[in-house]
Amino acid sequence: MIRSIITASIFFLFLNIYLPAWSQEEKKTLTLTAPLKGELHLSGSFGEVRTNSFHAGIDFRTGGKVGKRVYASESGYVSRIKVSGTGFGKALYINHPNGTTTVYAHLNGFAQQIAAYVKEYQYKKEQFEVNIHLAPGTFKIKKGEFIGYTGNTGSSGGPHLHYEVRRTSSQTPINPSFSTLPIIDTLPPVIYSLWGYPADSSSYINEENIKKEIIGKVNGLDKNINDTIRAYGTIGLGIETYDFINRGSLRCGVYSIKMLVNTNLIYHYLVDQFSYNEIRYANSHLDYGLTQLSGKRIHKLYKEPNNRFSGYKIIKNNGFIKVKKDSIYNVTITVHDAHKNTSKINLTIVGTNKPNVVNGPARQKNNVKNEKWLFYKENTLITEDFKISIPKNSLYKNIEFTYDTISKLSNKLSPIIRLHNNLTPLHRDYNLAIKVDSLPTHLRDKALIATFSLDGDLKAVGGKYSNGYVSATTNSFGDFIVEVDTVPPVITPLNIVNKKRMTNEKSIRFTVDDNLSGVKSIEGTINNQWALFKHDPKNNLVFYEFDKERLEKRQEHTLTLKVNDNKDNLSEYRCTFIW
Repeated sequence: MIRSIITASIFFLFLNIYLPAWSQEEKKTLTLTAPLKGELHLSGSFGEVRTNSFHAGIDFRTGGKVGKRVYASESGYVSRIKVSGTGFGKALYINHPNGTTTVYAHLNGFAQQIAAYVKEYQYKKEQFEVNIHLAPGTFKIKKGEFIGYTGNTGSSGGPHLHYEVRRTSSQTPINPSFSTLPIIDTLPPVIYSLWGYPADSSSYINEENIKKEIIGKVNGLDKNINDTIRAYGTIGLGIETYDFINRGSLRCGVYSIKMLVNTNLIYHYLVDQFSYNEIRYANSHLDYGLTQLSGKRIHKLYKEPNNRFSGYKIIKNNGFIKVKKDSIYNVTITVHDAHKNTSKINLTIVGTNKPNVVNGPARQKNNVKNEKWLFYKENTLITEDFKISIPKNSLYKNIEFTYDTISKLSNKLSPIIRLHNNLTPLHRDYNLAIKVDSLPTHLRDKALIATFSLDGDLKAVGGKYSNGYVSATTNSFGDFIVEVDTVPPVITPLNIVNKKRMTNEKSIRFTVDDNLSGVKSIEGTINNQWALFKHDPKNNLVFYEFDKERLEKRQEHTLTLKVNDNKDNLSEYRCTFIW
């Protein structure tokens, strides 16, 4: 054994000397002008793995403020303008002659001419949320031209500029790191921890058949793991790793991960581009359950059978290591960022005898049932209390699907339906129908399915009543129950009361909150004419900005705000004001 470990050390020394630090092919450089002035700091990188998605662009920090001027990266024309309370918020799309499209999202506003066009379109359609596709000659743009202001609109978690480069023909996002953007990055990625995953019930890591953190607080740039890992059977590895672009950037994702086992490259993950229909594979690439519980993002260095993400360049044996007794496996894991900075860890796995583990009697779970579900087939289940139908290729691997019915409480319309667990990801939506025996006729239009978050909060899934069932589509497992929503949204005025003089105000503001099904529509009128009330759902904010071109000054005006939820419960607020 001592001789084997010495041999392993010599191997790693050889590897560190002769293995090129950067073995990727040279990338074709895009010519791009920076969309912001000054030094560029990032809060998100291309391909960064997040819950439910791979990040399709890069996020530029704006110092926690909105209102920085945004400039076009290349000449072209505005092909699309989108305004929404969710998603990208206010976003601008510019097509360029070289076959690319640049996207500028979460904007606070557009350049004056574009903003005026959008407002006219909103008033014409009488809609706040619009998706405008434009002809090439509508707005021609020159490289470096001012196009808008950074913001925090849509589903943004803080002020920043989300920036994308896409192939125009396919709308495929491509990595803008390989461009003339002046992003300075001299910091290598950091590997925080190493995790082990037994492939099945007959595999063991350090005498245990559970996934576990093998080495914590690695914090390595180029480090040998001194502790030898003992294993039996087939195992997978995972790492928690991040990149910091420069001193002003926040924690970002990495560009590439390689794993060599005894000099053989068995795993290579690299993100240059991907299509939007691939982004949900992020939930299979990460340890989804651990992300949900702790927020940690563990890259699994193996691939589940139904993970079809195109970023896996080399996968042998799906990335698993088949450990044989008395054999030694020298493993090198190398992490790259997009600017040729590299970190690596070296570790040794030794094959052992199968541990002599004494298992206690299996614990019986009351009423819990299970079925073998195969990812490549449609899976359906009909019980006395519910029906479920999951399309094929919704699961990332075969699972032992468990389900249970928890007795109905006296004040509830249905029992709680426990479907597997909410730590197992799904790739597609599925249909769920829960039986309701005692739903009064007048409440049928108000019924919906709700689920419980990890914190125990009740959240609406949606759905409707038909033929004794409430049915909905969802893309997660967990606990589900039928509820009714008969409570209208609550409108709270923030800076207006009836008869108030508003001449010193720039806007009229309200908070709008709904107890369950969520806000479906908002309609505001002033003097019985449609008015542009904007909706910021993440802050429960609705506001109207005074418009001197549409509203006569020094007059009394009447205001009506109507808010409808997804079960058609309506609230109205009426007042008069002077402006």
